Amino acid sequence: MDADAILLEFTYAEGLPREALKAASAQRAEMLPLFLNEIETYFALKPVARAKPTPLFFIFHLLAEWREKAAYRPLTHLLRLPGHEIDAIFGDGITSTSHRVMAAVFDGDPEPLCKIFLDPRAEQFIRSRMCEALAMVTLRGELDRVLASRILRDAFVQMQPQAQNFVWFGWQSAIAMLGLSDLKTLVKKAFDRGFIESCILEFDHFEQDLRRGIERLDEFWRPDDHEYTLFGDSIDELSGWYCFSEQYREDQERWRHQAKADRARSQSQQNPFKCVGRNDRCPCGSGKKFKKCCLATVQLGEISPEVAFLGRAGDWLVH
Repeated sequence: MDADAILLEFTYAEGLPREALKAASAQRAEMLPLFLNEIETYFALKPVARAKPTPLFFIFHLLAEWREKAAYRPLTHLLRLPGHEIDAIFGDGITSTSHRVMAAVFDGDPEPLCKIFLDPRAEQFIRSRMCEALAMVTLRGELDRVLASRILRDAFVQMQPQAQNFVWFGWQSAIAMLGLSDLKTLVKKAFDRGFIESCILEFDHFEQDLRRGIERLDEFWRPDDHEYTLFGDSIDELSGWYCFSEQYREDQERWRHQAKADRARSQSQQNPFKCVGRNDRCPCGSGKKFKKCCLATVQLGEISPEVAFLGRAGDWLVH
């Protein structure tokens, strides 16, 4: 499979493009510059063109699988797009894989990550996950712990809005992951000011997570939790998604048949006389010709076709 065919598959695949993903990895050296170019090309498009299908979802995840540091800055740029574009490109990847991808391609500079979670125009769930990506790379020893602590401390003042927003969930999560007990007071203020919804998380839950982070300062937080591991093999990871499953395809087919049946039933109910001739027996069962029965009522504008039919069939409408 050549490069053009791979990109075409990534753009229009109805399911998981397994063969295209394998072919791309087999031609990694050739595909990498093309992938980075696809990202830059997307930024150059006008808004109308951006609404068209794009291969960026699969590119995003393959670059993480390949641990491509050169992709780090273009991808951080991509993740600062408006929420409706982010949702169209990444779907469930916003919450399930974005942090794992960015931690996998991290090049040692936290500033691009910070620009995402400090940007009030960025999608709030992406912002939240980027706080956790910062904690992940710190736990991996790729970012100085003191620097990470200072970034999260400063974020308490710098992050907007200073009001309820999901970015604050990721912020407190990163602090707990790193066991930063000296920031506990700031987290308490965030809870007290309503920055974090109590129906999602309460302060005592943060304290439990913080204790776990303190106990495990020298190891990955939640070592058995797949949620905070680097993104791995794209086929293995994505094949478990419902949208790429056989069940999803079966459900889609069933929903299409149901929608078709519903439309047909609706059309039939709207005009039960559609195929009845003027001199045919009236379908209401009166024994009269159609033109002398329900058709006359409908033409006079006294009643709608479906009501005329139901009324005569039920024997409650009489001329």
